[in-house]
Amino acid sequence: MGMLTGALAVIIVYVYFQNTWVQVEHIDVAINNLPEELKGLKIAHVSDVHIPLYAPDTGRFIKILQREKPDIIALTGDILDGSGRWDNPDFIKFCTDLTGIAVTYAVRGNHEARRRDAGKWEEAIGKTGVLVVENRVEVFRKVSSMIAIMGLGDGTGYSEDRLYGLEMAKDMPRILLAHRPELFDSYCSASNEVRPDLVLSGHAHGGQFRIPFVNRGVVAPHQGFLPKYTSGLYASENGVQMVVSRGLGSSIIPVRMNNRPHLPIIHLR
Repeated sequence: MGMLTGALAVIIVYVYFQNTWVQVEHIDVAINNLPEELKGLKIAHVSDVHIPLYAPDTGRFIKILQREKPDIIALTGDILDGSGRWDNPDFIKFCTDLTGIAVTYAVRGNHEARRRDAGKWEEAIGKTGVLVVENRVEVFRKVSSMIAIMGLGDGTGYSEDRLYGLEMAKDMPRILLAHRPELFDSYCSASNEVRPDLVLSGHAHGGQFRIPFVNRGVVAPHQGFLPKYTSGLYASENGVQMVVSRGLGSSIIPVRMNNRPHLPIIHLR
């Protein structure tokens, strides 16, 4: 009985830390012709927090970000769970705290886009100081150098007609925020002068349960079993790179296994 109790205690502790202990992953991303002033630029990629349902300790996460000191924070959707309210105080505080650390850009995920009151998202998150880039382009400036931050609405493919302001981004490095990694082929399909250099996505939750030693997820929405895009850095044949966050919170399945909450920190090279 004592051994059984001890084993159960170990399992409980393991599951607790698997679901609360954030993994900060530093990822180098090389971009051709990156201006000298942008080399070493740090981007914190935040996705799938799912406030208030199964969200992590957001206060502790903010402290992690403060230590990391990113230049840019990118929110790639499902920061608010579909069950949450736009005026949820934890959501408002979390987004406000992010903008106090670095300039913060955002697009919606499926939980935010599928709601009956989805149209209130931009107003709600905009009040916190977060810059909405859904279907538009914003320019981040560092000294005299510029980088384009672009975004897509949830579930939409890449199209030159869909992104307002894309013309001004042709001579800049381009970063695309898009919630769904399974549409990677679409993000890579544009002509060379306007396709993104780097895509940031979430949605897959790391495959929910990750298989030890082979670094593969088991199942992900819209990718099914043994999904292709679940965590870390990927590259297409034509040079587009994508970083997928495993996310910070949980949604339908509230338990992660071998799949800690994930904060990619991207260093441009």
